[in-house]
Amino acid sequence: MQILVVGGGVIGLSIASRLALDGHDVQLLERELPGQRASWVAAGLLTPSSPWKYPQALIDLCFASEALYPDFVADLLERTGIDAEFDVAGMLYPEGATLSAARVAEESSRRVAMGFDMQHLDRPVLDVLAPGLAPAITGAGWQAASARVRPPRLLAALRRRAAGAGVQITSHCEVASLLGGPRGVRGVRTASGQSLEAERVVLAAGPWSGPLAASLGVAVDVRPVRGQILLLRGPPGVLGPTINNGDSYLVPRRDGRILVGSTMEDVGFADFTTPDAIARLRAVARTLLPATEGMVGEMAWAGLRPGTPDRMPYIGAVPEVPGLLLATGHFRNGILLAPITAQIIAELVSGRTPRMDLQPYAPRPVDPRAALLAT
Repeated sequence: MQILVVGGGVIGLSIASRLALDGHDVQLLERELPGQRASWVAAGLLTPSSPWKYPQALIDLCFASEALYPDFVADLLERTGIDAEFDVAGMLYPEGATLSAARVAEESSRRVAMGFDMQHLDRPVLDVLAPGLAPAITGAGWQAASARVRPPRLLAALRRRAAGAGVQITSHCEVASLLGGPRGVRGVRTASGQSLEAERVVLAAGPWSGPLAASLGVAVDVRPVRGQILLLRGPPGVLGPTINNGDSYLVPRRDGRILVGSTMEDVGFADFTTPDAIARLRAVARTLLPATEGMVGEMAWAGLRPGTPDRMPYIGAVPEVPGLLLATGHFRNGILLAPITAQIIAELVSGRTPRMDLQPYAPRPVDPRAALLAT
């Protein structure tokens, strides 16, 4: 079957390679370079930071995808030789620095109620698990099963797997509209005026998905939410677990680098960093882990997350437009949800019934007054 995948982020790459491995003729169209937008800027955390802000259907989707991750990264390593640095290193939610013990306890209870395994650690235990935390930190919530990956390595593996599976990757190819006909979708038209035909089109274009879906009369409310992130260079071993401070986090890498994120800004398609935001991230790192004070700021990025007002992605077929499949609007969970999204799209293309109810992820009415960053 001939399939066009529009969008080359972690979702598009995962879907394209999965479909190619199933024997389909797949071409992936990316407006810039694959994996260089929101996917590159992501922290790679494989657990929702504030799950109580999500509908239950999204939590179920996150759990289902997290369960696929060990096999997902093992397959990538086997096929490409690239280690995505999948680590079950745990996550700490510190109390005393900026969040009170009462708030950390309340949020830990919320996580437990939603199915996450949480414990409380006092300061002596923290000093063994994560030496060097700020003196103001008195204890922490502890999520031992929390895992992470390193997005640039994950994306490099996905690109190599896609190419190895025979996916035709076309970079710097902006899609201007989807093409429809009496039998549904029949392809796309590029910004250069070229028409490309296919039996199926998978729309995975992140915050650019809305206007493309609208070209066939499908309402998909996906909007850009800027995230800025900072990478510090330090020696290996300074920090083991991830530290999650609610709105911010410190994510250590095996080589000693520490990623500090992230902002959430409803500023349209302005995908650049700002000095004030990077300074705030620096301050967060220093407040939680004083050793970061002397670390070199190696790089800062900004990316545009595909946000939806109800935080739910769009995943699945569109009955009104046969042949069109949606895989967009994953907001802060694109890295986490890549395996399950690719699996669902592959099931639909093959004619199999997905193991999950997809109704919550279908096009739906959205309150136009809804705010992307509502708590």
